[in-house]
Formats: sequence, structure tokens, C-alpha cells
Amino acid sequence: MYLIKIGITHGDINGIGYEMLLKVFQDPEMLEFCTPVIFGSAQVVQQTASQLDISLPPLNIIKSASEAIDGRINLLPVCGESEPELHFGQQTEASLRAEASSLNAALEAYRQEDIDALVTLPGHLDNDASSHALSDFIHRALSIQEASFDWIINDQMRVLLLHPLDVSTQLGEGIASETFQADLRAISQSLRYDFGLMRPRIAVVSQQQKLHDDLEELHEQGITAFGPFPVADFVEGAWQNHYDGSLFLGEDDAFRQVIASREADNTIGFISGLPIVLTYPFVGISYDIAGQGIAVEVPLRQAIYAAIDILRQRIRYRYATRHPLEKHWIPRGRDDFKLDLTKEEDE
Repeated sequence: MYLIKIGITHGDINGIGYEMLLKVFQDPEMLEFCTPVIFGSAQVVQQTASQLDISLPPLNIIKSASEAIDGRINLLPVCGESEPELHFGQQTEASLRAEASSLNAALEAYRQEDIDALVTLPGHLDNDASSHALSDFIHRALSIQEASFDWIINDQMRVLLLHPLDVSTQLGEGIASETFQADLRAISQSLRYDFGLMRPRIAVVSQQQKLHDDLEELHEQGITAFGPFPVADFVEGAWQNHYDGSLFLGEDDAFRQVIASREADNTIGFISGLPIVLTYPFVGISYDIAGQGIAVEVPLRQAIYAAIDILRQRIRYRYATRHPLEKHWIPRGRDDFKLDLTKEEDE
């Protein structure tokens, strides 16, 4: 059976990323679900394991992601001869360079088709409610022109935050309307492609009542988007649990409230609209607890599981839609025959 190769970047080495990684792969059963390819530093792995008293099986050090072996924890060194020094709880120039090197190496492996999906550990190139640094980095690195969307997901919700265009003219309003509708169509397609929801129900949360007309047009196009819902009622009633996806349009505070109300350990990030499946644990670098052995590894495990599930769903979707049936107009015998009663029958 083919095991999915999951590339894992190490993020900021002075944060909690390596601790989460070591704790996850202490469980040998993880190697039955995927083949991990860590883009990082063997020296930092050993130092972190020693600091936290965590034991791991020997790493399989490889020179290329194509050399990864199933059933082993594979590590591709990305820091060159100058291994970065470990300083838990501190941001250093070396840690920033190591983070960028890890992500660049992972994307190069993806270009060579040596990994199937990517999981990024907490770092400075990360997404939050106000920044899209990771999305922007991936767009530039892979020369992607299409829009991508930064989802926050768990077992109960899929939510994302968008900011509407700031317009002051009638022409600008038209452009904003077209952009909003294009985004909704892309979001609907993502829910089908990535999550297998053939007719996804999308909630739009916004104070802009003028969105009614756009949503009516989208309904005519087969997009089942509802709203705009009042922000306070939506948040207090936890209405996001009743929809396949919820879009918060410019409502930053409400978006944060919804995320904060959920169990943090099971919440992860996912960037849709990219050719590569990319997930990440929705936690910060957490300098304040780095190196203390108290970081929770559950978000990383959930991010790995989600990457596997989404990749498998994409494969199923492509397989199911690879040869769509064409419509054929079939004549139904002589249904169009008309009897002429003005003529007499031949004797």
C-alpha cells in the first residue's frame, strides 16, 4: 500500500515546533498512516530530544526527499554546514534563516513530486487573523496567480476571514461585487474539492446588507450561500455549527471570538486554492513555554491527519470527475408525428 509522504517544515527552531514533532512521532503508529519527511536539522532534533528527555528511533538522514523510506522518520538537512544554535524562547537571525530554508526545501521537493502534502510547524511565516505571510510566501514561491483562502477548521466548523474591497465609486462597487462573487464560487468549489461536500451550505457574516443582491445572483448560479447574518446573533448562537463553511467578511473581532470559543487542541489551519495540500497546527511559536516539555502535540497530529484526509479527498474527486458524461439528445421515435385528418385514407 502506498503511504502518503508528508513534508514537515520545522518553523522557528527556538519555539515549540520540534517538541510537538518529537512527541507526535514517539507514537510508532503514526508511521502506519504516512511517511514523514522532515526538512530540518538533525543536530537541533538531538538537542531538543536531550533537553526534553524524549527518545526517538534513529533518524533516516537523506539527501533528497525521493530517498525517504516508509516506516522510518526521514530527515533532510536544510541548514548546510552551519547548523543553527538552539536558544529556546528567543528569536535569532539563525532561526529565521533556518525557517526560510526549511520551507524553500519543502517546496522544491513538492516541485520534484517527492512529497504529497505539507505541514508547517509554528514559525514567523504563519497565518493568523490579521496576517497571511505563509499564503503570500507560497504564492510567490510557486508563482500562483489564483486566490487562496486561509481556513480555520476543526471537527465542528470551517471558518475563514476575508476583507472586502474599500470602494468609494460606483465602478468600485461593481468590481467589489464581482470579486465577492468570484470568492464565493471559489470557496464553494474548495468545499467540494477538499472536503467532499457536493452542495455546500455557506454562511456569510457581515454588516453589509447590500450583499443580498450578490447572494441572490449566486443562488441562481447554484451556489448555496446564505446571509448576510447579523454578527452578534451569529456568534452568540454558534450558527457556524449549522453550515459547511462560514465566511466572516471584514468582521475580525467576531472571527476571533468564534475561534476562541473552540477547543484549541483540535483546531488547525488549512490553505485552500493551492496545488499542494498545506495544513498547520493553529498555535503560536509560544516562546514562553519553549523547552519546558509542556507543549501539547495534539494540534500537529490533527494537522497531519487533516492533510492526509484532504489529499485523499482530492484524489477521489479527480477520479470521480475525470470523464464526465456528455449530454446527448436522443430522438424519441416518432413522437413528433402529426396526423393530418384532412386526407382520406387510401382504399
